Amino acid sequence: MDYIFNEDIFKKNFNFQELGEDGAGTDALRLRHNPDKNFRLFPYKVNKNARYFVRDISEVVSDFLKLVMGIESNGIDNEKLMKELKENIDIDENEIPIFEKIIHKMFFRDGRFLAKNIELYAYQPYSENKSVQNLAFFLYCVLGIGAHEHKLITSLKEKHSKNVLEDLVSQSILKCSKESNSNEKKYFTIIEGIQDKFKKDFEFMLLHDMTDLEDITALLDLYYFYYISQTAVVLDNFCSGNRQKTVEFYYALDWEKVSGNRKCYLNGWKGLQQKINHLFSHAITLELINQHDDESLMYDYIMLGEYVAENQEKDREVACKIKRTEAIYIECIGDYKKFSEIPEPFGRTETEKAIKHLFECVKEQFLNTKRTEANEAYFMKFVNYAKGRWLKNRRKLGMVLNLTERDIIFLTKISLGDSDKIKLEELFREYNLRGIYLDNASKKLLQEFFTKLNLIDKKSDSGDAQYVKRIL
Repeated sequence: MDYIFNEDIFKKNFNFQELGEDGAGTDALRLRHNPDKNFRLFPYKVNKNARYFVRDISEVVSDFLKLVMGIESNGIDNEKLMKELKENIDIDENEIPIFEKIIHKMFFRDGRFLAKNIELYAYQPYSENKSVQNLAFFLYCVLGIGAHEHKLITSLKEKHSKNVLEDLVSQSILKCSKESNSNEKKYFTIIEGIQDKFKKDFEFMLLHDMTDLEDITALLDLYYFYYISQTAVVLDNFCSGNRQKTVEFYYALDWEKVSGNRKCYLNGWKGLQQKINHLFSHAITLELINQHDDESLMYDYIMLGEYVAENQEKDREVACKIKRTEAIYIECIGDYKKFSEIPEPFGRTETEKAIKHLFECVKEQFLNTKRTEANEAYFMKFVNYAKGRWLKNRRKLGMVLNLTERDIIFLTKISLGDSDKIKLEELFREYNLRGIYLDNASKKLLQEFFTKLNLIDKKSDSGDAQYVKRIL
């Protein structure tokens, strides 16, 4: 792998303007910050319009399952469905109006097809919010969905219990289905390890009838937040990032009191938000680094770090190319004059130093120009989602990562899997594998919660070991 930087492609992708072009002077911004051209990192846009972000992951489920099943569907047309149904049933002409009314009542709301089971979720219309489609595709990419999940979910029609009408509608809809032929450029997967856990949880849920909209939403909520939070940490570590290592972020239980010396405050959202604020700067930095004409190749920080570690003679060459990228970039940022004051960062290699300095240039011009609003609009897509789903305002302490009773019940179900019971300490470790950490105070309260639900079993060979029983 040789690192490539193509100046002509950079100028094209970043809408580069020469001095004097359209009146552009030395104090003007002579490029446009365009992520996602060559390096797709996050599914966000800088537009502040509410149509460009997703608060509720339930909106994503249908489009996500379209991708898993490999189909395209912009909803089911009532007339077309009725025509297909009538061709497959023997019905008296006089009873057709009543039959149509029943079908419409059961499967349509406000003229839109309404799915009642996972087999049909994918046949609801595409969301009118493009950000929903972007997020669905992002999750499909970074969670590693492949042929196994496609086969698994399409086989559910054999097992899913349906009444006669549901079966008729399912058969008719499947006849009208269309395979997807999308060749859209995929998002780059920064962290690894969570994909296998997600797929095991997904498979368990599909095989154990945890397939209603609430459950699928809960699973995507969990892994979406897990992926973004861990990715933010890895990116801030640049070439030293570890794709496999999970950083511990602590949650509080919804009903407990929280103080400023608790881990859920010190090692929770407070630290994570600082890294979330860098998302747009990382997206632009990685886009800048990836200005070449090989569509199959995307370099992230870790890849470049590994490359120069294995090919030390290439370190200076790669660093020089990145410095050249920076020089062309800052030349176009005429409305920020303090690039020369950005200190030389620490790095184990010349390449890492060059990457970090380029990132600092991107970050500083965002923070100190009118583009600070665009920067904020980008990362606030995730922050606003987190506030509505994973955060609770603890007054003086501000926002703290939060688990509700519903979260705990869901987490416990998927953590137990096929087991009838699990040791309490092992249950906490299963939470950890999904990015959820609790301090000792929260663990004690959670044990009391399980006791109240009569889910603690103290009978065991070890005498004092406590088990959590299956939640029905």
